[in-house]
Amino acid sequence: MQTLFFMTGMASSPTAENDIIRQALPAAVIRQVEGNPGYGPLMNEVGRLVKGESGFFCFMHDDVALESNAISTMIEEMFRSNAGVVGPKFVMWDDITVLQSVGLGADRIGDIDSIVAQGEKDQEQHDAVRDVFLLPSACMLVRADLFREIGGFSPDIPLFGEDLDFCWRTHLSGARVLVVPAARARHRKEMSVSRSVSTMSALEARHRVRTVATLSSRIQLPIVLMQLIVMAIARVVIGVFNGTFRQAQVSLRASIAVIFDVRYIVRRRAEVRPYRRVSAAEIHDLQSRGSARLWAFIRKRQTRVQEISGLSAKSLVSPKSRFVGITALTVIALIVIGSRGLIGGGVASVGDFLPLRSATESPTALISSVVSGWWQAGFGQASANPTGIVLLAIAGVGVLGRLGALQMLSVVGALVVGCVGMWQVASGFFSSRARIVGFLVYAAVPAPYVAIAQGRFGVLTCYAALPWLLRLFVRVGQRPVGVQKTQVWALAVLFGAVVAAFAPIFVIVALFASAAWMTADLVSRVRWQAIVAVLQLMFVLVVGIIVLNFPWSGGFITSDWWQQLVGVQTMRSGHVGIATLARMDSGVIAISVLALGLYVPVIVGLLIVRGDKLVWAARSASLVLFSLIAVALSNAGYVDVAMPEYGILFVVVACGLSLAAATMSSFIFDDQAINAYRWWKPLASVALACIVVGVLPALVLSSNGRWGQPKVSLAQLVAQLPTDPASGDYNVVYVGRSEVLPLPAMRLNDQTAFAVADDGELTLRDHWLAPTNALTDSVAQALDAAISQETVRCGRLLASLGVRYLVVPIIDGAASTVDQPLEAPVGLLEGLSLQLDFRRVYTANDLVIFENMAYAPSLTKLDEASAVLSQQAGTDALLSSQLQVVQVLPRIGDIASRPTPVEVGTIHLVAPFDDHLVLRVDNSDVIPRVAFGGTTAFDSPVAGTATLDFVTPWNHVVLLLVQLILWVLVISATFNLKRIKSRIGVRREKPVVLGESSDSVLTFNKQDGVGSQ
Repeated sequence: MQTLFFMTGMASSPTAENDIIRQALPAAVIRQVEGNPGYGPLMNEVGRLVKGESGFFCFMHDDVALESNAISTMIEEMFRSNAGVVGPKFVMWDDITVLQSVGLGADRIGDIDSIVAQGEKDQEQHDAVRDVFLLPSACMLVRADLFREIGGFSPDIPLFGEDLDFCWRTHLSGARVLVVPAARARHRKEMSVSRSVSTMSALEARHRVRTVATLSSRIQLPIVLMQLIVMAIARVVIGVFNGTFRQAQVSLRASIAVIFDVRYIVRRRAEVRPYRRVSAAEIHDLQSRGSARLWAFIRKRQTRVQEISGLSAKSLVSPKSRFVGITALTVIALIVIGSRGLIGGGVASVGDFLPLRSATESPTALISSVVSGWWQAGFGQASANPTGIVLLAIAGVGVLGRLGALQMLSVVGALVVGCVGMWQVASGFFSSRARIVGFLVYAAVPAPYVAIAQGRFGVLTCYAALPWLLRLFVRVGQRPVGVQKTQVWALAVLFGAVVAAFAPIFVIVALFASAAWMTADLVSRVRWQAIVAVLQLMFVLVVGIIVLNFPWSGGFITSDWWQQLVGVQTMRSGHVGIATLARMDSGVIAISVLALGLYVPVIVGLLIVRGDKLVWAARSASLVLFSLIAVALSNAGYVDVAMPEYGILFVVVACGLSLAAATMSSFIFDDQAINAYRWWKPLASVALACIVVGVLPALVLSSNGRWGQPKVSLAQLVAQLPTDPASGDYNVVYVGRSEVLPLPAMRLNDQTAFAVADDGELTLRDHWLAPTNALTDSVAQALDAAISQETVRCGRLLASLGVRYLVVPIIDGAASTVDQPLEAPVGLLEGLSLQLDFRRVYTANDLVIFENMAYAPSLTKLDEASAVLSQQAGTDALLSSQLQVVQVLPRIGDIASRPTPVEVGTIHLVAPFDDHLVLRVDNSDVIPRVAFGGTTAFDSPVAGTATLDFVTPWNHVVLLLVQLILWVLVISATFNLKRIKSRIGVRREKPVVLGESSDSVLTFNKQDGVGSQ
């Protein structure tokens, strides 16, 4: 037997360790290695330094001690069983009666399954020679010819995972892997001591995913990759509550990052292919059934039960972890149970919850709309589409086109994301028990469930996002520096841009919450650097939101920017009591009065909390106080400007209530100073009882299964209007109170708002408010004239705008119900009923529909008189005569039309005038002109086949490219894409640098026998 030692991390000069080796093994070969290339690549040097293929390689870590007969026993068993790799039984270094390993198992996704339990005594129960899936690399005996054939250890796995990859490839080659318990070895396991847990977890997860993707069969690979993602997500969810979130996050990141390893995986699979001799079914039979991690968890639970039943000392700490885990799982289960109707039947199209349809919201259709530069909302216009449309397209790809599932996940997932965010806010400051109380309170507030019932997408989005913003406040308050500071700022910009792309009101919410947070810090005398850091973060956040969402965000930089962000609110002031408002459900259910108990911890916390937790009590109280004052002032009519809808402010209240409950719980559970204030315990007990009582309204809301969503929505009733009729495309005007309108609305007067939509079903693309233009101004003038009864020919005023139907919603089943209706604005129905051109086609308690008998389709050929009339502007010209249509041109998509033969004349398009609108007649382009003071007309001098189209401006394409580059830069700064880039197709196979100038070569020709060991 010959021995070879690699001495790493030192120069080539002799050392004391070398002298020790020389004294014990004079014939040993010692090679000095500069640096540490890793165990696997270093062991591959054996194949270069040792000649011959008739012997065996025994690879060992430096913290392993073999018994005297271990080598000979393993070689004998290798000949007897015709094995390729064998390994010993490992026992603990300090106690040889305790087992460490007798081989390992692995499931299909590479999770390791330990055969022995932790702390299991060696009673010869595992002393049978048997096949295992892998052996620890700490000591394994390998046939030299096999080692050379399969290429040794993977050169891309220096540490943590080299044994799984090597043994899996051994099985693929047809060789056996055995454990020989008669050969025993002690093992210190010092590698886990010298490396941090995070480093080991990251390397293990990365190498495990690479190994699975490389060595799984082509048939199994898609299923296995899906299992990797699912299990990683499950680990993240569970890890949030059992303290393993960071390790689970590493596993999820490694599973997703497999897409960056495609080139490496393809190349590595090609290298493995020559010796892949065993079928996938045989490999699967060798692997552990089910999930190795799940079985390990079950065994751990069984061990814990045994400990508890035996009243061991370890059982004394188990109630705390059980309380946290059970509470978290119970809350999530209640959210799922309360959402069972949404999960099974989909989300009702109520309020802002407009449906997703494959025809209009497919990723292809959405990206095409964004690139074209034409925004179809309202009358349509040449403008940048909202950034949220691109993100929606990406999300559609992520769910494989299952748009219904995407909408359900976004609604139900917002509840879970918000609760998890609240769990993370005080991470590192409060214990798990205190944080789970805040988690529970945030899940118990009625605000998000009322938002689902009423279809308030903005409220639900802010509920999910605001806790994560508070977590960013905490992180910047810790004053990160260098790369960490850059990553936090980039994360804030990326986070804010994504949220604001769907809910622009989040900008106002963020500024409001930051003002309350910084005020509390000032009162609490927090160091000024932390306050300045929050102020800097908000500046970066707001600027980043505007820049990343540009050019769409440019539409908000106008004189009415506040209304663009806040929206139109026509809620009646002074009619809702402050107590009802504080319940955060607007009096939806009577039992919601119990939710007032959630306010008790805010007051009690300020009274009893001491020390460093007092600042948290001040922050929570500030969030609640600022929001309730804003609600009270708005409700009393003391605020002249439009305020965000109350649900948005209730989200800020919910964050304050949750932090107050967590702060008070942290002082009670964690702070030793509580013993000095025992006379406060009755107050604390009352506060905890109030939290329990305050949870009850959420339990009642969950019993419905749909969080109170109506079964029949306004969108379903409006669907009776004809879609793409033969008589020509048209537009619909929705007018009434903003609370019941199915679209973002524009203000008409203090009580009335209106919105414009194309014909057909309303979908999520109509969720974003389009900027006002000359056409929407004309609609506002016509409606105002009708309501004030200044004209009875409102239909003619709307004819040139293609408005065929006017819909007046009254009861939508959400904000306005049969029990609590919002009456139509005063004078609206009366004024519309007097119009000579309007005909009622649908009248009920829930809505009224008028048809404009004077309308002209949105794309038509006008007669000569109407063509002359189109050159004039103003109401007098429109009221003087009715438009006459000679021919209707059918439209397709957002702006284009079908090829249609036309004669010489004027083609009228109901769309704001833009130079890039083109009517192509045969091979000639007709230059557009302004018609009726705002729409578009084409005076065609020739007859032929006409096609309408929109030519994308070159500057729009440039802006999109700049926007894409900015997003990539921010994502790169957030997630360190340079590190990801280094993974793409790169093999870090570095040559081992040896200290000596010449290589001493060992051979298997020496006559040394194994008996001389």
